[in-house]
Amino acid sequence: MVATTSIKMDELLASWLGSDTIYENIMRVIETQKQESTTNKDGGNASASAVEDGRPPLSPKMVKKIPKKVEIPSFFAKPKDAEGNPQIPPPQPPKRRWSSSFTEDQTWNGVYMALTNEGRENESPKSLEQDSVATDPTAVSQKKKVCIAIQAKEIFTELGTAPPIRVADSQQQQLGGALRRYYLQNTKDEYHTSEEDLIYIPLERFERVTKELCNFPTFFHKPLYERILMLWSTHYHLNLTGGGGDGVQLPPVVTYGIFHYYWKKEMAPYDKNERFFRLLKRPDVEYITRDDFFPYIKELLNDHPGLEFLSNHAEFQDKYAVTVITRIFYSVNLCHSGRITSRQIRKSNLLSVFQQVDEEEDINKVTKYFSYEHFYVLYCRFWELDHDRDYKITREDLLKYGEHSLSHMIVDRIFDAAPRPFEGSDPATVDENGNVVAKVSRNYLSYEDFIFFMLSEEDKANEFSVRYWFTCIDVDGDDKLNNMEMRAFYAVQLHRMQCMGHEVVPFEDMLCQMMDMIKPANTEYLVVEDFLQPHCSQVSGALFDALFNVNKYVMFEQRDPFLERQKREDEFETDWDRFACIDYNRLAMEEEAREEEAMEVDWVTMDEEEEDADEYNSLGLSGSSEAPF
Repeated sequence: MVATTSIKMDELLASWLGSDTIYENIMRVIETQKQESTTNKDGGNASASAVEDGRPPLSPKMVKKIPKKVEIPSFFAKPKDAEGNPQIPPPQPPKRRWSSSFTEDQTWNGVYMALTNEGRENESPKSLEQDSVATDPTAVSQKKKVCIAIQAKEIFTELGTAPPIRVADSQQQQLGGALRRYYLQNTKDEYHTSEEDLIYIPLERFERVTKELCNFPTFFHKPLYERILMLWSTHYHLNLTGGGGDGVQLPPVVTYGIFHYYWKKEMAPYDKNERFFRLLKRPDVEYITRDDFFPYIKELLNDHPGLEFLSNHAEFQDKYAVTVITRIFYSVNLCHSGRITSRQIRKSNLLSVFQQVDEEEDINKVTKYFSYEHFYVLYCRFWELDHDRDYKITREDLLKYGEHSLSHMIVDRIFDAAPRPFEGSDPATVDENGNVVAKVSRNYLSYEDFIFFMLSEEDKANEFSVRYWFTCIDVDGDDKLNNMEMRAFYAVQLHRMQCMGHEVVPFEDMLCQMMDMIKPANTEYLVVEDFLQPHCSQVSGALFDALFNVNKYVMFEQRDPFLERQKREDEFETDWDRFACIDYNRLAMEEEAREEEAMEVDWVTMDEEEEDADEYNSLGLSGSSEAPF
């Protein structure tokens, strides 16, 4: 038996050694051993080779330490001559530029075409521009790379007006005299040293400066013009008059020198988002409030062709502005403090959306914040619920939303705990230090509060909506949704489903289904972060609907997989965009039906009046149409 076993083992060993793969592995091991022995003899770095072939490195004590060579950056290293000796003295390091998001230099005088104009930093910008155009055949393309000073000089020369010396117009004569007296003759004014610095552009021709130089939307030109004059007035009275020129009335125009001052103070040191933030906020604070947006939305209403039809409806212009601003705070100010910070501007797409609405003629294509159709849906829904027309939604009014789809329990929580958009920014509720001293009345929802509610209700896939409803469900305020809280809300849903004749789903089955979709970190409770996971973007609202919106929960249980797939592949980016489009078409059809009905009533009334007139004339009673008394 032993002999038979040994024979089989020998056969297995022979077949194993005869395999090509085993032969190659054995030869590789032999070569590795030879390399290691050679390396150990030469004192080489055995640690590196061990790591490369998958083995753990040797102990540091077994590795010969090799001094690390210090690499000097090329622009700090001393240049060497042909023989390898260092040159003395070394050349100056290159000039550092402002750190920003721009590809070109944003300082006023800039770094001029370093390849062709090296060593000519002391020459005037005008001579540099002339030489570059004369010597470079691609001057047209390089002209875009000239510094801000040259670009501004070209625009001010083309669109601006030089202050006249002697003209028949007394107003122009006074303006020219004031510019020279306050600016040119002031020895402390470093921004007005020549007549060219006094060239000014009036407000109505400032759009090109706003768009091309400052990269702001065109309709920002008026607020930008006013901000430049305000900052210059402050600078003039504090620094150029010794603090004693408060009564001086400066000319209300932006000169080339004033724009130079504004660029160096508010533009050159900052990137695009910070420039946008500093323009919108007040100079003495570090945040943006809702009132700061109104001048810009007002200019949008006056400038945009898609909103021209609202020019004769001042009330709806105001409501549109309120809607846009509230939607901005809904998406950007996620902490719902009523104050937008610079960090929140950077994390949002607000600046790009402002640029988009400036270039897009169809206002409804800008679905972020500015769509008129979205405003129409929001305002009409608010108007339908506000029966007494006091611009306040009560609990009884809100219960009627969506064909009574919301439970009374969630409506109470909306009024008691849901985030309000401007609760912390109302001057009547905060003291001088910004501390909340009084809370806004929660007995009703204002139009701004209703916008927050409706955006959250119709699109539960965004972060703010999740936080909105999470706060409402979290009754004890411990930032966790436990089974007790969810069971209390679902009990109301069970009773409503029974009364409506729908199939009743037990709480345990519903919760198990939702947990499988959400996959929380802890199965004992849910936190906000569980809903914000990437795979929960389309299913996070299902649990909220199950807890308080009976109509949407029933639709979720009876959903058609084919329709759900079509929904994911349609043109809408968010659930709110889809809902707003459908609801706007519904409201438009209802409005057309009302107009047709009104026309039919008018025609019937006219026919009856004509019949009465014919009968009146047949009796011979026709005469004067005036009243007999």
